[in-house]
Amino acid sequence: MSIGNTRRATTLLTFVANDVTASTKTGSVVDLEDYEGDVALGLDAEAGGSGVTYAVKVTECDTNNGTFTDVAGAVFTTTGANAALVEQLVFNSDKTQRFVQCVVTVAGGTGTGAVSVLGLAAPKYG
Repeated sequence: MSIGNTRRATTLLTFVANDVTASTKTGSVVDLEDYEGDVALGLDAEAGGSGVTYAVKVTECDTNNGTFTDVAGAVFTTTGANAALVEQLVFNSDKTQRFVQCVVTVAGGTGTGAVSVLGLAAPKYG
C-alpha cells in the first residue's frame, strides 16, 4: 500500500493537542464508533526541563463523560528527565470501549515542554 492509499483510508484524530504542558492534563475524548481495527497513535514530547518526565496512557469508557479506566497495554514509554521522545503506539479499537482519551502525567522537577498525541484510524464505512 502506498502512502497515498494510507492517507485516503485513514482519518487523523487529535488525542492531545500540541500544547506546552506543565501539569497533568487529560486530552480530548475521541468517539471510536465510526472506526474499526487498529488505531495508531504518535506521541511527540519535547524535553520538559530539569527533571520533568511525561507518562502518557490511553483510557477508555462506555460513555463520553463517565469514569475512564486504563486500556491494557496502551501506554507510551515514560520520557527521561529533560528528554524529548517521539514514539508510536497501536491499540485495537474493536477491543476497547467506545470512548477513549489520553492522559499525560507530568512528574518531577520544574519546567515545561510541548506534548501532542495524534492518531490514525480506519473508518468502518469508508
